[in-house]
Amino acid sequence: MKHQTTRAIAAWACVALTSCATYRPAPIEPLSVLDGLNAIVWTPPPNAQAVTANQGGLSAIGPRELAAFAVSTNPQLAAVRAEVGVRKALLIEAGLLPDPTLGWDAMDLLASQLVDGTSSSVDALAGISLMFPLLRPGERDARSEAAEWRVEQARRQVAAAEWALTLNIHVAFEEVKAAEVLFAQTQALTEFAASTSAYFERARSAGAATAIQANLALGELQAMHLDALRAAARLTQARQALNGWLGLPPAAELSLGPAANPSANTALQATPAELTTHAVATRPDLAALLAEYQASEQAVRLAVSQQLPLLALGTGFNLTLPIFSRFGRPKMQIAIANRNQLSAEFTAQVHATRQAVAAAYALWQLGEGELALIENELLPNAERNLELTREAFAAGEITLLETLALQRALVQARTRHTEAQAERSKRAWALLAASGWLLDPTPKDPHNAGLSQ
Repeated sequence: MKHQTTRAIAAWACVALTSCATYRPAPIEPLSVLDGLNAIVWTPPPNAQAVTANQGGLSAIGPRELAAFAVSTNPQLAAVRAEVGVRKALLIEAGLLPDPTLGWDAMDLLASQLVDGTSSSVDALAGISLMFPLLRPGERDARSEAAEWRVEQARRQVAAAEWALTLNIHVAFEEVKAAEVLFAQTQALTEFAASTSAYFERARSAGAATAIQANLALGELQAMHLDALRAAARLTQARQALNGWLGLPPAAELSLGPAANPSANTALQATPAELTTHAVATRPDLAALLAEYQASEQAVRLAVSQQLPLLALGTGFNLTLPIFSRFGRPKMQIAIANRNQLSAEFTAQVHATRQAVAAAYALWQLGEGELALIENELLPNAERNLELTREAFAAGEITLLETLALQRALVQARTRHTEAQAERSKRAWALLAASGWLLDPTPKDPHNAGLSQ
């Protein structure tokens, strides 16, 4: 009997040891991480939309294609996505039963030795105990469901991160397109200023213009060179920012297609109240917070189940009485307080969403009005003034100072127009994101709360 027991214990120990995992280190090499990031190149994502243009043999890319690419290459998004794996592992752990406890008590052996002066194998075996803790009613289900909601929360946090990344890419795309237009406009106006400066330099040499006039024209040309330098720097910075959201190296070059007009999205025909209703129902950040609340709900259920004594059965029985823990009352109070806090946070977040939609809607309408004013009045007036200036200057009816002032006014008007176009689009994308329509298809009926394609 003694040998059989010894063999059984040895066999059990061997099985336990063979099931153990082996530690495998995973060191991080900073330079290797950098090399991996530098190796990322643009590749069209699967199911990408048809290209809208082709420049230099390269396919032109729109913001949707860029966003679809970035979900697999943006390092920050990858870090958020890794949390899902952690939560899944915790879910598996939450569903496990408590481990049995194998112990040995030497009191029988010592008592026999002290009383009789002898001890036997029976005394030694009598000290062996094997106990199986039993879960309280509802404890395992509550723990598992809480873990499931935390997995769902992590998934929704990934969706929220993708939503934020998509907005940032759309805004960065608009900034690049605006910077490209401004750079091209600055180049064209620089050429015009150069021709004006050259004209007055020739006139000064011929005695038809003063040195002051020629110097003023040269000063305007130098100012345009400075504007061109700033426009080039802005374009470089805009491209680097876009590449950053895509996870590409800063110097990567992409052939971008024309900018879209998000203001044409029929979802924006809805009222702020309708947009707010859709936002509360669909925004992933609210969904993630709601999943966290559901996990706290199960945490309350778990705390309530743990107020009962803990029973363990085996070669005997153990009963853990939660006397000093006040039968789990403090734990329940903590769980309930956490649930109440998350409920208040969700209400506050809904309130903030309502405010964000209203503010984004007001800014978008302001952008629409500013752009209409510039396109209908300011820019046509500046363009017409330049034409009249050329005619009047040729006829000797205006001075050089007036010519340069009107030329500068045209530069400012064109810059305002380009900036207003980009700002209007950025505000439209922000409104679509705030109302939950950024990742959804364009609705057919924007006045219906159950908007769907």
